Amino acid sequence: MKRELIGKVGVDSGQLLITDPCYITSQWKNTEFEGTNIPTGEFSYDGCCQATLSKKMSGQLNYNLGHPGVGVAFSSGYGDGVYPVYAKKDAQGRIVEVIIKMD
Repeated sequence: MKRELIGKVGVDSGQLLITDPCYITSQWKNTEFEGTNIPTGEFSYDGCCQATLSKKMSGQLNYNLGHPGVGVAFSSGYGDGVYPVYAKKDAQGRIVEVIIKMD
């Protein structure tokens, strides 16, 4: 499979979030970063920061009912910047892998 550039993503908080955009309105909690580094799994800016500042530098974010799957937050490695996003596609042209080069 060939790798194809599909776009670029800007980072200003040293972290990225993978989520389905349909959950932003219904599941996102508008809580600010509180300064701890104990991951809570909350789908919020605070939850993202706590996940990326943890020892794993990443973490699962949960739906409001508490089960996993609404998103994954992770450190952008080298901090702020604009990073290329690549996709690998199968024989039918469907995206089967996404790679973000953060180096």
